[in-house]
Amino acid sequence: MGKASRSWRIRGSLGLLVLALVLVGVVYTRSQQQGTAVRVFSLAELLPGNHTTGQYSILVDEQGRVLDMMARRIYIHDEFISADNRRYRVIRIEGNKGICREIGVEQISQEDTGVPAQAGQTMPGDGTTPVQAAGSQIIGVYHSHDDESYVPSDGSQSIPGNGGVLRVGSAFADRLRSLGLTVIHDTTSHAPHDDGAYRRSRRTAMSLMQRGAAALFDIHRDGVPDPTFYRRTINGQDVTMVRLVVGRENQNMSANLDYAKRLKAAADDRYPGLIWGIFIGAGSYNQDLSPRAILLEAGSHTNTLQEAERGVTLFADVVPPVLGFAARPAAARTPSTAADWRGVLYVLLAFVIGGGAFLLISAGSWEKAVARVKQFTSIEWVNLLGWRQLRKPGVDRNKITDREREAVELAPVPPRELEANDERADWQKD
Repeated sequence: MGKASRSWRIRGSLGLLVLALVLVGVVYTRSQQQGTAVRVFSLAELLPGNHTTGQYSILVDEQGRVLDMMARRIYIHDEFISADNRRYRVIRIEGNKGICREIGVEQISQEDTGVPAQAGQTMPGDGTTPVQAAGSQIIGVYHSHDDESYVPSDGSQSIPGNGGVLRVGSAFADRLRSLGLTVIHDTTSHAPHDDGAYRRSRRTAMSLMQRGAAALFDIHRDGVPDPTFYRRTINGQDVTMVRLVVGRENQNMSANLDYAKRLKAAADDRYPGLIWGIFIGAGSYNQDLSPRAILLEAGSHTNTLQEAERGVTLFADVVPPVLGFAARPAAARTPSTAADWRGVLYVLLAFVIGGGAFLLISAGSWEKAVARVKQFTSIEWVNLLGWRQLRKPGVDRNKITDREREAVELAPVPPRELEANDERADWQKD
């Protein structure tokens, strides 16, 4: 009897498990039919080690040549597109080392940077409908790991809620704004830097999408100990290179990767050497929300904040053309504004000079012209500020000064208070 009872309990548990799996499948199928993005959680995002300093992985080819280093866990089937567009795939893991096999060379060129699809259209190889509004020029910037900092400048590799990476995001956003785009830089803290950071930042990313963001940038810094790993000299200044990260566990993976390739192609054309590469890793990184969502890594904790700011500022220059937006540099509008003000000043100056000349000619002498101006200003000042006050009922006129009394007596009486004969007599005085 005891064995039969245990057998029934086991069968019942298996039946409940099967039922749960069926329900999950039904919900997923319906959500796909309705076009709803379903969050794909990955073990890669739940385990510690993502951007944690002191823990980093190395990618090498089958001959042992180092291809890449990064402060994140790597998994079999992760891929990496190097700066020279060679594509590698991790085929086995040995400790913190991923052995990679070259699987081809990506054909990335400037011609691939066409205008992306707008709402109602589909991205190449995607099959899903973007959720942002057509024609939107709003960019969303946020930080899943807002504590990440730059030791040489910030004094620490982690400052929860106020990391140096927030200022890197501000530099990126400011440059985009100077090019004419609207940027929402959300600095909401998603601390602590633990396995729930991406779940918490998902709410921020969804909020940015609801506010009309056409593209999302989740900005981080890496945790590679070598400060020279990301440092490059471009246009005569030290900058950090930028790594693009695409999560391979979401339905937008194909579109996200195409978008990353176009960003890299544009950067390679304008600022060669700025992009370190594209990492295609296990995880979603909330990129299932949009086909134009990218995770950026700007340098490492061993680089300076200023190097990272300069790096993302250069990268911002290539974003508008890739998104199909026309950049409008603020400097291009300055000359016309200055010219308008100069024109106004010229008109005012001509009016003052002409009025002064007319007054001088009509008065006959400089002294008479000055006297007229003084008389006019004293009378008008009383009319504007003192007339109603001195003449309203209840005012003791004996207490006003001689100058005020004289000014009031010289001031003309408003026409509506004059009788016809008084008005004629006043005219005859002149």
